Amino acid sequence: MLTASQKVLQQLAALLLERAGLKITPDGFHSLRLALSARMPVLGLEEPEHYIQRLTGAGGEEELRSLLPLVTVGHTEFFRDAKQFRALEKSVLPDLVSRSRREMRKVSIWSAGCATGEEPYSLAMVLAELGALSLEVDLWATDLNLAAVEAAKQGRFTSRRAISINQARLTRFFKPVEEGYEALPALREYIRFDGQNLAVPVFDKVALSSLDLILCRNVIIYFDLPTIRGLMDRFLAALRPGGLLFLGYSESLFKVYDRFEMIEVDGAFVYRRPLNDKSMRAPPLRITPYPGEPDVAARRPADAFTADLRKRMQPEDVPLTTRLPAVSASSVAAPGSPSVTLPALGASSSPRSVVPGRLPAVSPHSPLPAIAAPPPASVARSRVTAELPTVGSVDSARPRITTELPAVATTPRAATVEVPAWPTLLPPAERLAMAVRKMAQGDFSAAIAGVQRLLADEPSDLDGLLTLGNLFSLTGRIPEAREAFAQAIQREPLCVEARVFGGVAALQAGELSEARSELGKALFLEPTLAIGHYLLAQVHERTQDHEAARRSYRNAIAQLRFPQRPLAGHYPEMPDSADAISRAARYALAALEEQPLR
Repeated sequence: MLTASQKVLQQLAALLLERAGLKITPDGFHSLRLALSARMPVLGLEEPEHYIQRLTGAGGEEELRSLLPLVTVGHTEFFRDAKQFRALEKSVLPDLVSRSRREMRKVSIWSAGCATGEEPYSLAMVLAELGALSLEVDLWATDLNLAAVEAAKQGRFTSRRAISINQARLTRFFKPVEEGYEALPALREYIRFDGQNLAVPVFDKVALSSLDLILCRNVIIYFDLPTIRGLMDRFLAALRPGGLLFLGYSESLFKVYDRFEMIEVDGAFVYRRPLNDKSMRAPPLRITPYPGEPDVAARRPADAFTADLRKRMQPEDVPLTTRLPAVSASSVAAPGSPSVTLPALGASSSPRSVVPGRLPAVSPHSPLPAIAAPPPASVARSRVTAELPTVGSVDSARPRITTELPAVATTPRAATVEVPAWPTLLPPAERLAMAVRKMAQGDFSAAIAGVQRLLADEPSDLDGLLTLGNLFSLTGRIPEAREAFAQAIQREPLCVEARVFGGVAALQAGELSEARSELGKALFLEPTLAIGHYLLAQVHERTQDHEAARRSYRNAIAQLRFPQRPLAGHYPEMPDSADAISRAARYALAALEEQPLR
C-alpha cells in the first residue's frame, strides 16, 4: 500500500473536514491511504505531496469529490448490523448449506460493495462454523475501489477494526501480527475478491438465476433512482427463485421497486425473489410497470406472509386508532383533533400570504408551533388536504401538503394527545410512512412518538433519523435536531440530507452562519442539488446579501437541467419537485430583481 507521511494525511483530513464536513481521525488514516492509492495513479502522480497540491489548486474541488467515496470505504466493520447477522447465522446460511448439499451444488453468495473485506470474512467465519467446507462455497466479494479489494485480499486488520470479532473467532481464524490480526489461509480460501462496478448495465461475470444470496448493504444510498432500479433489475435476474437480498437498514425499496417480496427472518426484514417466477426472463434495463404506473392494479397479490401480517396487525378487538388509516385524496380533520400549523421555515404567527413552494424568510424569534384549542362545532374548520403521491413516483418521496394554514393559537395550552398504538411488525419504511402521515396532519407529538419507537427497534434507519431531526427542528427543539443529524452523519459520513436539513434547522433557529456552513457542505458533496442552492439563497437574503441571493437562486434554476433526486427524510412543504423549486426560485428572484444592488 502507498506510503504517506503523517503530515500529508493530516493535511488531507483537514481539507476533507473543511470542505465536506467529513471528520477523519488518526484511527481512520488507513482509509485515506486506500483512497490515495486509488486516485494518484489516475492522475499520473507518484508523490502524496503533489496530490495535496493538486487538491488545493485549480480544479481541486472536482478531484476532492472523486476522492470522497473512496475515503468512506473504511467505514465498515465485522458482523455489522446485529439483527441481520443473527438471521444469517440462525436461519439463512444453515438453510442454504443444507439445500445446496441436497442439490449437489455450491452455496453461491455475492458480497457486493465489500470495501476492505469485513463483510465477506464475517460470512466466511459463520459458514466455517456451520461446517461448510471452502470447496462447498462460492463467496464472491467485489468493490469498485481496486485498492480496497487488494487490501481485502491480504486479510490484515488493526486491533481496532477487529474489535467486533469475539476472542474465540480471533483464535480460530486469525493470527496476531504487528498492530493487529491477519486472516488465516484457511479462511481466505472461502472468498474470491474482484473489482466490480455496480452501476454498469450488464454484469458479465454473473449468470442468470445463479445466486442464493446477495448482500449489498450501505451502498445504494449513494445512487440515484434510475441507477437503483437498474441495479435491482440485475440483482433480481441474478438470484435464484427464492434467493435473498440484504440491504442496509438505512436503505429501502419502499416506493422505489416492487419486484421483490419483503419477508421477515428472525427479526430482520430482507427482500426475496418470488418463488413462483421460475420462468422469468432476464429483465430489461427498465422494468415496467414500476409502482404507481397505470397498470399497477395488475400487480401480483400480497403473499401469505403479508396477508397474515395485516391480519395480525388489525384484530377485531383493537381500537380503530391502531389500524392503518384509509387516506383519500382529500380528507377533513376530525372534529376535536388537535389543529397544528405546519410551519414553513420561520413561519410567523401573524397572517400573511404564502406563495406555494416558497419558504418564507425566517425570523430568529419565530414562535414554536402550538396546539390550538378545538373550535366550536359551529365554526368552520380549515381543511387540510393531504396530496398522497402515487406509490413509486420519482418526485413523491414525501407527502405534499397543500393546506389553508389556520391561525396559530396566541396562547399555547397543554393538550392531551392520544398517541395511537404503533405496530412493530410492519417494515420500517411503512412504519415511517405512518409517522409522516401524522406529521402531515399536524400531529407532531404522535409523529415524534412513532419515529422514536421505530428508531428504538431500528436505530440505524437513516430515513427515520433524518425525519426525527426535522420534527425536532419544526417544534423548536434545535439541540435535539442537531443531535439527530449528527447521528445520521456518523452513520453515513457523506449524507447530503443531514447537511441540508441541518442547515434548515439552523435557519429556523436564526443561526445563519451555521446554516450557510451546513448548506455549503451539502453543495460541495452534491453541486447539482437545486434545493440546496435555493435554501442557501434564503440564508443570503436573511443576511441582506442580495447579490449572493440572486446568484444562488439562479444556480437553483440552472441545476434543474440535471435530474433531481428525492431527499431521504421528510420535511413538510419543502419544494421537492423540479417544478416547485423552479416556481419558488423564479418568484424569489423576480422579487429581488426589483430591489437595487447594494
